[in-house]
Amino acid sequence: ANLARIFATIIIGFGFYYFIGSEMMPLADVGQAYLTLEMQPDASYAATEDAVTKLESIMAKYPEVVNASIEIGFEGGPGYSAGAYFNGYSMGFTNGAQAMLTLTDKDERKRDIWQVIDGIVAEANATIPGIRRLQIKEMGSDVMASSAAPIQLLVYGPDLGMVSRLAEQVARIAKTQVPDIYQVATSWSLSKPNYQLDIDARRAMEQGLTVADVADQAYYAMHGGFTNEFYRLENRRQSTILVRYDQADRSWPSDFDLMTITAPDGRQVPLKSVAHLEYREIPPLIEHDNLRRVVSVMGYYRKADYRGPLDHPAYHGPNRPSMDVAMDVMMRAQMQLNWPPGYGIEMRGDMTQMMDSFRRLLNGLGLAVVFIVLVLVAQFRGFLQPLQMVFSLPLELSGVFIFLWLTGQAFSTVSIMAVIVLTGMDITTAILLIDLIVRYREEGVPRNKAVIEACPQRLRPILMTSVITLIAMTPVAFFPKTGMDAYSPLGTVIVGGLIVGTILSLLDIPIMHTLVDDLVRWWMVRIRRRDPASLPPIE
Repeated sequence: ANLARIFATIIIGFGFYYFIGSEMMPLADVGQAYLTLEMQPDASYAATEDAVTKLESIMAKYPEVVNASIEIGFEGGPGYSAGAYFNGYSMGFTNGAQAMLTLTDKDERKRDIWQVIDGIVAEANATIPGIRRLQIKEMGSDVMASSAAPIQLLVYGPDLGMVSRLAEQVARIAKTQVPDIYQVATSWSLSKPNYQLDIDARRAMEQGLTVADVADQAYYAMHGGFTNEFYRLENRRQSTILVRYDQADRSWPSDFDLMTITAPDGRQVPLKSVAHLEYREIPPLIEHDNLRRVVSVMGYYRKADYRGPLDHPAYHGPNRPSMDVAMDVMMRAQMQLNWPPGYGIEMRGDMTQMMDSFRRLLNGLGLAVVFIVLVLVAQFRGFLQPLQMVFSLPLELSGVFIFLWLTGQAFSTVSIMAVIVLTGMDITTAILLIDLIVRYREEGVPRNKAVIEACPQRLRPILMTSVITLIAMTPVAFFPKTGMDAYSPLGTVIVGGLIVGTILSLLDIPIMHTLVDDLVRWWMVRIRRRDPASLPPIE
């Protein structure tokens, strides 16, 4: 009956693992957030600046936001230096902006950082036209938590158009069918206007031109080219001149019809007689993963008890951690969409990082247990007592999963680190009990009497050690300061594992000792044919 109760306790405790979910790093409110704004690809710098101005006015409505450092556009482009814009080239991109937001201390505001973030994003998307992607992410308590979106799904395939359409459908599924994913967006889409110059090689040859002649002259007419360096006496410097059509003559596709190409004999050949413009929409960038063309579908998640920016009545229930949300979106997309051969969807973001981190930390936990057992084997000169002590580990894990479920926290890398710390604490309780029982038995005290006398003597030091640790870890678990939210599971794991593990160890380790001893006696009497009178006494 005792053995059945012990294993029932372990099974029930481990059953809570399936209700808590998993995540890479717990969310933390450190009072800072990073904003990424992307307008439509054809948006001008003026349109982006106007959108940023409206976004600033929205942020000004939130007294929690005390500072915003905003950067619009990016100067330079592929192959150009950072100052290339001032040499006549266009900016690298003009349709984007980034910002670093600083909020008041967590203890000084009524709303948490996610309520502020989601409030700003919701109003901006509803009132500012032309936004393709607006995402605001809280800065985590470490570099790993401050990186890209925690929920990331890669849609891959050979054709850019099909990949883009599938990614948009996955994003639509996430927005409409999964309520606990926020700020869903794709990394790119086929929405950037582009004109491609299609040159007729035969007609160009008839005019005495090559394809390269037409392409080069058309390029220099639109984008310009620099002359050779020459010395300017006025400023005593080598200078160049950027030569190209005037802005008014190269602003619209219709201006193409008026451009001319100079033939080798000096004739001016209309460009439209040897080439034509073809309009198409292209991606602003092409992402690759393992040599495959991909689009990232990104999103964010919230804490389990998050109720939205205004605590509105449409609250949908407890939010799930990142791994559960990502798996839900991926499974729905795989079942509902028609995936042609060569196309698919797979996890990235928190999912892959978490699996790698979990594997390394669990390997570390296993190695720690092995070394603990080896040290105990050398100390007790046998395997029976060390194995009884290691039996306390499943008991502590039962408390870990139960308390994580009670506090609405997920199993994360921080939780595993706490389990490693907790393992040493719980093994200490078992060592104190088993060591004194063994010492009494070596002095000739019967087994049952040794157990009865050893447990009360070890109760006080065990409880004193556990209570002091609980007092130290309670603020970390339940009252974390700003920036310490991510380490709240560390305190929760130690508190829960220590409470349940200590209580169950005090009850079950002596029982396990007697059960193992009974098993050894049965083996010696029934298998080895030893005289029961020659064995150490029980009563």
